Amino acid sequence: MPGYYERKTSRAAYWCQRLALVCIPYFVLTILLHRFGKVTTPQVFWLIAFGLLMLVSSLALAARAVFDLWSRGDRGGGAMFTGCLLSLAMLAPFVWYGWLAAIHPVMNDISTNAASPPPFIEAARIRQAGRDAGMNQLITYDQAYSDLMIAAYPKVGSRRYDSGALRIYSAVRALIADRGWRTIATRGIPQAGKDNEAENPPTRENGGNGDNGEAPLNPDAPLNIEIEAVASSLIFGFKSDVAIAITSEAESTLVDMRSASRYGAHDFGANAALIEKFLADLDKALIGIAGEG
Repeated sequence: MPGYYERKTSRAAYWCQRLALVCIPYFVLTILLHRFGKVTTPQVFWLIAFGLLMLVSSLALAARAVFDLWSRGDRGGGAMFTGCLLSLAMLAPFVWYGWLAAIHPVMNDISTNAASPPPFIEAARIRQAGRDAGMNQLITYDQAYSDLMIAAYPKVGSRRYDSGALRIYSAVRALIADRGWRTIATRGIPQAGKDNEAENPPTRENGGNGDNGEAPLNPDAPLNIEIEAVASSLIFGFKSDVAIAITSEAESTLVDMRSASRYGAHDFGANAALIEKFLADLDKALIGIAGEG
């Protein structure tokens, strides 16, 4: 009676696939837990690190499966291929951020004004309260830090507009609302409401006409306005504090901006990108009156 060879199944191939499939809901759950405040940012860093370890382990199992398939003719090539493909797809963002970490300096606080960045007041209190939880404390812009920032991000610069501060303020608030940022403080606006939060002043630009017994505000009145807001990253919801200073000058209005990550020593260039995109959109909103500082 003729015998026949029974092909074995590579256990490594199927564990590679299983581990990769587990990582999909794992990362989705991690993102949701952080965005809904069920885990803190330092905790989510550990969860991400554990997920990264699972992905690397899946690829190691794929390598073992290749050896089994090649040397012993085991079955499981499809499972190995699926697991390897899924793992590589989920590893791609980590590779991308590794590249960003390599080409950007280790910084987490970026401003258009290296000599006098817009101040954080409310954000400073929040960070002081979160010191024990690992929240970044505000840095001091010394000469070395400023030189490094300017060299790394030469496109991050102030803006000057031939318009009154209130018009600039209105455009800035519209962009903040469009992005879903949370405003935590506004200073320098007449008739500011409680909790240091200001509503839109009653100018003719936003519908006010003085019907409440008060004279409408002069849109060209000299003002020094400061806004603090909190921005969140698209996927994980990592928070950055943003400060915007709108300063009246003799014949123009100067806009400076600052963005600082609440956690992590490296921002991977995210704060500079946030500022560049915001100011580019502000230029579009105020087209015809924009100019670099």
